[in-house]
Amino acid sequence: MEKIAYYLQIGTTTISMVFALVFVFYNWNKSLFKKLLALQFVILAFGLFINFIAFNNFFSLFPHLTRTGLLCALLIPPIQFIAIYKELKNQKLKWSDFFHLLPALLYIVNFYNYYTLSATEKIILIENNSLAKFNEGFLPPYFLPALSLAQTTFYLVWFGFLAKKLKTAISSKSLLRFFYFMMVYMVFHYLPTIMVILYYHDAHDITNWMPIVYGIANLFFFFKILATPEWLFYHKSNTIEPIIDPKITTVSKREISPLETELIAKLSPRKIHLTPEELRLFDNFTAIVEAERMFLDPSFCQKGVAEKLQVSEYKIRLILDKTYGIKFSEFINYRRTYFLLNEMHKNGTWRRYSFIAIARKLGYLSANSFYLNFKKISGVTPKEYFSPDKQT
Repeated sequence: MEKIAYYLQIGTTTISMVFALVFVFYNWNKSLFKKLLALQFVILAFGLFINFIAFNNFFSLFPHLTRTGLLCALLIPPIQFIAIYKELKNQKLKWSDFFHLLPALLYIVNFYNYYTLSATEKIILIENNSLAKFNEGFLPPYFLPALSLAQTTFYLVWFGFLAKKLKTAISSKSLLRFFYFMMVYMVFHYLPTIMVILYYHDAHDITNWMPIVYGIANLFFFFKILATPEWLFYHKSNTIEPIIDPKITTVSKREISPLETELIAKLSPRKIHLTPEELRLFDNFTAIVEAERMFLDPSFCQKGVAEKLQVSEYKIRLILDKTYGIKFSEFINYRRTYFLLNEMHKNGTWRRYSFIAIARKLGYLSANSFYLNFKKISGVTPKEYFSPDKQT
């Protein structure tokens, strides 16, 4: 069994490193969600390598890597949770999110004295089999492994509550299965911590089967994601249903451009985390903005909307941040641009307008403002985007 575990760990560690590199290379610059997942996979690959050298007694060759395995176990669950939670809320990373990493920081502080030892001193502790008894920290020996178990349990319970909201927030069944798959995989993060606890008891005969189970679970995890390209390379716009301007029907009858796809993603609200009061406010906001097409009014502003809805400007900012993750000015420009793209496709009259006339119809006070905002969103000027060569 030890021989099986040995080769399985080699395979798992190698594949995890390759997978982490592939995921980082293709996904790092895509979104916060993919950045955090890429970071998780890098830490996971490192953790599997630590697991391999620990259970094959190779720490004498890598003395400075001791006391880092459980650190990986403390980092992976919170990073995985933040990735999924932030994706659902469509929010950016905040300083308060780093509180999730406090257990990992506590681990580093506790073993600081050990980290400062020389390689020779660490090798002596390893070869004398006294590493587990070395009292370098201020916490009881089993406190941190127990903390890791409690932390994983905490996030699993939290994921259980999120699971009910996933169905309403994500329309793509494939992506929904990916989130569920990630949640189930978190259960296997119990094994490294349990192995650490049993290792302190010198119960190697008990832990012989655990590396095999953990290795098989990780192999299945990596191969499943690699075999499902839509998980590895999914586009953010696939996560939510486009629900802007129900009067527009021509989009479904033609091929949607990449810019429209991007705008649909940006303008599709996420309402799962709103309170009943906030939900009513958002529905009222959407009703007046879409029904009256206030975004085409040059005087359309945050203050005017707040006065019309009889709420403070702060509540309008809060609603937009929670549902779209953008500012009011960004909402206006995205909405106007999306409206323009649809009119240019379905309304022949708009294609005969000059860009100065289009700017006025969209509510911009000047053509220059229209040009600057359109280029900021699309990367090109309106003239370049709607040129005959590009349209054909």
